[in-house]
Amino acid sequence: MQKFLVDAAAAHQRLDRFVADHSGLSRGAAMRLIADGLVQVDGRIGKKGVALLAGQTVTLPLEAQNDLTTAPVAAPSLPLTVLYEDVDVVVISKPQGMACHPLRAGEPGTAASAVVARYPECAKAAEPVREGGVCHRLDTDTSGALLFAKTPSAWQKLRSDFAEGLVEKEYLALVVGSPSDDEFDVTLPLLAGRGGSPKMTVATTPEEIYHPAALDAHTCFVVERRGPEHTLLRVSAKTGRRHQIRVHLAHLGLPIVGDPLYGRGEPGGQFLHASRLTFSSPSQPSKRITVEAPLLQDRAELLAKLVP
Repeated sequence: MQKFLVDAAAAHQRLDRFVADHSGLSRGAAMRLIADGLVQVDGRIGKKGVALLAGQTVTLPLEAQNDLTTAPVAAPSLPLTVLYEDVDVVVISKPQGMACHPLRAGEPGTAASAVVARYPECAKAAEPVREGGVCHRLDTDTSGALLFAKTPSAWQKLRSDFAEGLVEKEYLALVVGSPSDDEFDVTLPLLAGRGGSPKMTVATTPEEIYHPAALDAHTCFVVERRGPEHTLLRVSAKTGRRHQIRVHLAHLGLPIVGDPLYGRGEPGGQFLHASRLTFSSPSQPSKRITVEAPLLQDRAELLAKLVP
């Protein structure tokens, strides 16, 4: 067990903040330990919102780990489809329903866990290390090409390229409904959901568009195929905002099939697939690499059914 004495300087501090400050854990990890009843104050289960008193003793498990500085647990039993690899990177096909990396120490079943089991060097490439070398993110319910770096220098270069819009990202989205045009762009900014809501919202009024918290977002759409009630779109995300493609399409009245947050959450899961990724080699910047991720069988079968 780890024990910490509350001194006069820490008196009246909230328990979660005290645990985070003294243990080196992230605030989120400290709050989860408290919520799980694993933190004690003078021998009793601690409450996160209660102010501490000088002289009290706070106890927590010795094995408590920091979410940010704990590498993904290697999971060699997880399936892994490698689309491309070289000395700098590995690109995998992430299945729908799999998270990119753990959010808490020891979380199983992520893409990073599968990658570091085969490529242990990826575990030391990213900052924070919990990301296992992943250079960008796909939503858990989004499938397709996911890029990992094998070295810190490759990770830093690729993260910079993503931030500067130098990486081309193309997706396939199967939506409910049919757009009037074969090609169209959406450039409306996004705002984070209010009150802790996970939803992003589209800024539409002048006050929202020019709000300091509004995030520029640009998405390009091209119709690939039309069906009786659904349309397959090829999508290019010019910016990388959270839920960007999903919320732009929902705003247009074209929710992605199976989207649990912005659509109807139909059986079969969300149909958004990262189909192509083009980036510069970290060690040979003049070399452009394009990796394509084919649709998995269940996605291809659903597409053939809804957009024959």
